[in-house]
Amino acid sequence: MFEADSLKFILLWTTIPFLMAGFIGNVLVIRIVHKTRDMHTPTNYLLANMAVSDVITVMLWPLFFFGVEIFVCKLLTLVEISIMVSSITLTVLAAERYHAILKPFRTGLRLREENLKLAIACIWITSVILCFPVFIFKDWSETSSTCTGPWTLVMNQASKVYVIIIASLGCLQMAVMFYCYGALIRGLYFTETVWPEAVGERSSEKKKLVITFILATTGFFIGYAPTAAFYTVFATGYQTLSCPMHFQTWLIVCWPLAYVAILFCTQFSQPKISRRFQTHNFMSEADTTE
Repeated sequence: MFEADSLKFILLWTTIPFLMAGFIGNVLVIRIVHKTRDMHTPTNYLLANMAVSDVITVMLWPLFFFGVEIFVCKLLTLVEISIMVSSITLTVLAAERYHAILKPFRTGLRLREENLKLAIACIWITSVILCFPVFIFKDWSETSSTCTGPWTLVMNQASKVYVIIIASLGCLQMAVMFYCYGALIRGLYFTETVWPEAVGERSSEKKKLVITFILATTGFFIGYAPTAAFYTVFATGYQTLSCPMHFQTWLIVCWPLAYVAILFCTQFSQPKISRRFQTHNFMSEADTTE
């Protein structure tokens, strides 16, 4: 455990309002998508899938602040899995929007109702496989009273290699997202060629939806990229950091807060979710769809 006047204690209480906001916001998104029949679309299901992973993250995040032993060190693997699910879901959303808007007649890679469950299952299975080494390598150090292994300041060679590999995969995901959203922004604001072929929603709503996903992706990487970069640099052998334990504590708290806050806002800037959330008779509408 930690002392009442310690840095961790102060930062833990700082995170509580953000964690509560993230929890409530994500639960509402899940409920709205689940209860509203006309929101049962691939895009909204992917948003709900990301909300589920975020709920897991915010529920387990406080465990980082407690000096608990090997059981919780292993349990924190669930946080890694949920973060991986969010990151893969954001990548799939970027690719899905790219094909839906820029290549509407190429349906081979489009997500549809019949293959959506398989896609979400693949996201979770892939995340579990990628994060399983964390469960294996994570351990408890009696000497330093902290967890050791990947994404900590005490990593053996296998953990360092794993961190570098996962960070490289993260860079690949970023490249995919930058390409997809870059192409969408180019078509949206410069060539203005993407909307004539788009069918269904009004173009203004589709534009808002694209911007929402860009903001959510930006929030995610603002939240986690510095942490990944810090541990990747540490894993490569550059360990002459000043006060690494304090810096690690700040990373654990401050950057994910930015992610939770930005994602909470961007989820409700999604046009349909925002309208449903603001509708006074949402509960009665939801009940009629069951």
